[in-house]
Amino acid sequence: MPRDLLAEKTLQSLPALEKQEANSPSPASSPMSLFRKPTLLEDRFKKLAELKPYCLLLNQNDVDDCDWLEHAAFDANEAASREKVSLIFRPAICFMCTPLTAQIEYRLRTCGELCSGLFTSAYATSSGTISSIVKTRQFPSVDSSASDRRRVLLGHIIATKSKSPIVTDNSMAFPSDWRSNYQLTPSTGHNEDGETVCLHSLCVHPDFHARGLGGVLLRGWTQRIRDSGTAKRIALICRDRLVEWYEKNGFKKVGPSACQYGGGNWVDMVMEFDGSEENDDF
Repeated sequence: MPRDLLAEKTLQSLPALEKQEANSPSPASSPMSLFRKPTLLEDRFKKLAELKPYCLLLNQNDVDDCDWLEHAAFDANEAASREKVSLIFRPAICFMCTPLTAQIEYRLRTCGELCSGLFTSAYATSSGTISSIVKTRQFPSVDSSASDRRRVLLGHIIATKSKSPIVTDNSMAFPSDWRSNYQLTPSTGHNEDGETVCLHSLCVHPDFHARGLGGVLLRGWTQRIRDSGTAKRIALICRDRLVEWYEKNGFKKVGPSACQYGGGNWVDMVMEFDGSEENDDF
């Protein structure tokens, strides 16, 4: 075969190879260095490391804990307003329960599968904020009645279903005779045939604010509702100051709400499930 003189000449003109130490890219130029830098996600993990939170569905056994959390999460004026509103919407309530407690009990008994709690566990001898909370009241045991390790509710979401595409006063109320006359599709309260899940309460214990717990709870809950096919949308009402936060978490502002709960001045927000994120391959 004839020799390729041009190629041979090109090779001869190249400089001779020399042995040199391998050059490692500087940390500043290495793509992996970006992953070694502290990130917002890492900061969030650090904030949650002490708590090791976990989610559970709520049921009627969680009524007292949810009632305690609601009163802890809202200041005295807001809590008083919520009690008064409960009296307005629910005139016939067991005298042994506060109106707010009865409202929570109705929702957890009727549709607890729509409600989620964010929990942690601790001993009274544990260190940190959670230890001081454990000592304030009798929390349920984690694994048995004899265990000293207590389960503490850090945050919760309480919801019902409605036929209305937005939250209404009727969807926030409940039948006064629900204990003795259960209905699947009452005119007030939870409607089993509804295609809208109404988020009535999202709260986190004030001692654990600014740790991202509210966002963790909300995003996990909305994903569960979406994936379960429970409804076509989630609706809620909130104050103006919270509109931006809910928008960051996937909700869209509809406009001023007609609800007069708590004196009105609410904003309607909705998260529609259009099916674009469904994955049927798994």
